[in-house]
Amino acid sequence: MSQREKEIEEEISHLEGEKRILEGMKAYYEQNLSYSDLEEMTGISIREFKRFQADHDYPYRVGLYNKQSILDKANQRIAEIDKKIHQLRESVLGSLDQVLFIPSWRRLIGSNFNGFYLNQPVRRIFQDNVVLLPDLALSGFEETTGEPFFLITGFGIYWVKFEVGVGSIVTDFREITGIVLPLDLYEKAQDETGSVLGSEKIRMTEYLTSIPFSLILAKKTTQMYLRGVLARNVFLPNKECFDQLLTCSKDPNSFNREEGLKILSGGLSTQIQLYTNELLIEKDISGYSNLIAGIKNVQPKLYKILADLQLESMREGFFDKIQKMKKDFREIGRDYLLDWMPGHVT
Repeated sequence: MSQREKEIEEEISHLEGEKRILEGMKAYYEQNLSYSDLEEMTGISIREFKRFQADHDYPYRVGLYNKQSILDKANQRIAEIDKKIHQLRESVLGSLDQVLFIPSWRRLIGSNFNGFYLNQPVRRIFQDNVVLLPDLALSGFEETTGEPFFLITGFGIYWVKFEVGVGSIVTDFREITGIVLPLDLYEKAQDETGSVLGSEKIRMTEYLTSIPFSLILAKKTTQMYLRGVLARNVFLPNKECFDQLLTCSKDPNSFNREEGLKILSGGLSTQIQLYTNELLIEKDISGYSNLIAGIKNVQPKLYKILADLQLESMREGFFDKIQKMKKDFREIGRDYLLDWMPGHVT
């Protein structure tokens, strides 16, 4: 971590501490708590809390003061803190927010489809990973059933390792610019009841891991523990997939707007099995449109659901953002991932 990053880490830690006290202060005034009740509820010492009140001109008790004006003052400062923390993180991380990793696409959507590769049946799939750097997340409703779905856009890959003949191991991948799932499936992926690790820093379940890049600004002791967990459970077992994403980030021709959007679809509805386990693209792209293990179809029929996905109006801005994210990942985020993944490409 550079000196600048250490300074930002310390500033964010200080701001988060102030925010924690302000949240406690709101509860103190709203619920008319005693100092001992507040200390028990928040862990903020009575001495620390009283000092903050005195330093920032907050009354010890509301009494004749206007409670709403006190709460408004606290809320305004909390909003300022949130904005400042966002600016500090952006100064280090650029447009990067998080890494979204799905360890098995077929397990997530409940499929046992192996498929074909170069007109040969796929005997066995060893890995079918998805890794995505998200840009935007939004929900919508499937037109026929009204069932909700969830769309995440960004840049990433579907990567698969499989066997076509005895002992014939093949790896393949496809670029993707988003994932769409019925909302029930997305909520299943987020379910923490079966999580390997759940914390305010990362989420890791059987179906999905989300890793905020802001982890690099966490306390050193926290980083050391979480990096160990991530290396053992995510990065090292799936090294080839992450290597491929890093390679794609250096390719000036990857994720270009001329090829259009490429959405990995688990379907828009659990009731109607349309667009389930398909790669939906806008154009018939040479090479890309070939069948790939684990995916039923790769077809240029994204136009059929573009309106549902609400992507038409944001197309131009989307590709501009993707290129910026590629650049930030290549120049900033890539180094952080390499730091978490000893032995990866350089």
